[in-house]
Amino acid sequence: MTRHIRFTEPRSGLSAQCLLLDAEAPQSCDFLWGLARRSATFDAVHAIWTGPEISVPIPASILSNDFDAPAIPEENATAFPEAGEIVLAHLAAGSIKGLPPGDFYDIGLFYDRGGRLLMPFGWIKANVCARIVAGDLARAQEDFRTIRRNGACRLTIETA
Repeated sequence: MTRHIRFTEPRSGLSAQCLLLDAEAPQSCDFLWGLARRSATFDAVHAIWTGPEISVPIPASILSNDFDAPAIPEENATAFPEAGEIVLAHLAAGSIKGLPPGDFYDIGLFYDRGGRLLMPFGWIKANVCARIVAGDLARAQEDFRTIRRNGACRLTIETA
């Protein structure tokens, strides 16, 4: 079964279709699919530490009570995401000093070379669980650069 999701952001015009990598990262893909089926919208920012990335930080506390927010193991994990890769990081409650209480998720949309998951508290790995489809990548790269210039935004994830 092939599943696709789409990330949208109205101010930049972003509309990037992504192929879920179900065979490589099934639990991460199920998490993203669950958000997409709800057309979930979150605050997003251009990352500071990780290079060409739009970061969607998601404390578990902001997810609805009926959303299954499991611990996500490493699957297809990397510390060096490539252009067009979508990653999911899961940080367990209490595992990192300074995070909000409870589990914490972060969706990273990497749009160019040079991505690295070096945070102020050290290196992490995230699961490569989706990839922007080839026909959408060039336009998405321009839209992500617009988001960088515009500042924080509201990003929606939906089924495609």
